[in-house]
Amino acid sequence: MGSDDTGQPIFSVLVKRTYDLLPGKTLVPAAGQLPLRDVDEYWEPDPERSTVRYESELAAFKTCTDVVVVGKAYAPYGKPVAAFEAAVEVGNCRKAIRVFGNRQCVYRPAAVPQFTDPVPVSEVELRYEKAYGGSDRLGSDGEVFAYPRNRLGTGFAIENRHEKVHGLPLPQLEDPDDLLTPDRVVVGEPCNWHQQPLPANLGWFGRTDYPRCSFVGSIPSFISVHTALREEKLGLIPVSQIALARQFRLPSFDARFNSGASLGLSLPFLCGDERIRLKNVSPEGTIEFRLADDRPRLMLDIGLGENELEALIHTVQVRVENSQVDVVWRGAHHFPGLDWLTQLKRFRAEVT
Repeated sequence: MGSDDTGQPIFSVLVKRTYDLLPGKTLVPAAGQLPLRDVDEYWEPDPERSTVRYESELAAFKTCTDVVVVGKAYAPYGKPVAAFEAAVEVGNCRKAIRVFGNRQCVYRPAAVPQFTDPVPVSEVELRYEKAYGGSDRLGSDGEVFAYPRNRLGTGFAIENRHEKVHGLPLPQLEDPDDLLTPDRVVVGEPCNWHQQPLPANLGWFGRTDYPRCSFVGSIPSFISVHTALREEKLGLIPVSQIALARQFRLPSFDARFNSGASLGLSLPFLCGDERIRLKNVSPEGTIEFRLADDRPRLMLDIGLGENELEALIHTVQVRVENSQVDVVWRGAHHFPGLDWLTQLKRFRAEVT
């Protein structure tokens, strides 16, 4: 039970299908079908210090299909290199990230910091701790300010001071069109955070990070209502979102909150037969396959007669290390409202 993108109450029927990705790059139904994941699973045991590895699959409504790759980026041919590209292609859509070996900042008094050369690397986990972000303290004894787009990332520094900059780990996952450069490392003032790179990854994007958190009313601080955020220019948030939020003119919940794919991988609803191509997220180099064309038939009866529901794909999750693909389908049916639930005498769902 939940609500759609207009706020109308709905019952949703969710169906998950797990497929094995065979050596010939063919998807076949897995012998052991996995249940819907009911809670988030993190990369590390402590959720406060770790990003999400697998997100719960119980969202009642999404406005698009999330395409997510869980695993690692691998250097071509297994040979360690300083940097390489990993990418996902879904039909005509392509999302690429630049993968670096370990690098650090070098402090220079009254000058722009330097970057050390990347240490050649053969594999890097696809998790947001490896992307741009992190936190820094305001002044020597001030409060900690976390980069709103990725509080658990790395490379974020407000002041050009030795104790903050020297040895600062730099992100290993970056947007190739918006790389972090030495002149951008030091933010200067907290209000400049919006000028920094958007974190890059192919995995799940956290619910508490901006802009996703804004769809449940959590708006970052140190930002002017007159600032044109990059998220606004990319169509990820409503126009003038900050100003509208401070005037309490935005809904307390927006269905876009349920979409957790990385930037560029929340796509118009897929049909189920699209070609997907993965580059350098496997030791094999390139993986290419086509989604199974087996849309489920969903029926729901809430005492008002049988209704066949339109089946839409919520999520396509590629678990590369397991050679498996999870596809979650959703069918939604409106009902009159919470007060009407006392009249509910019949509830039957059928999946074929």
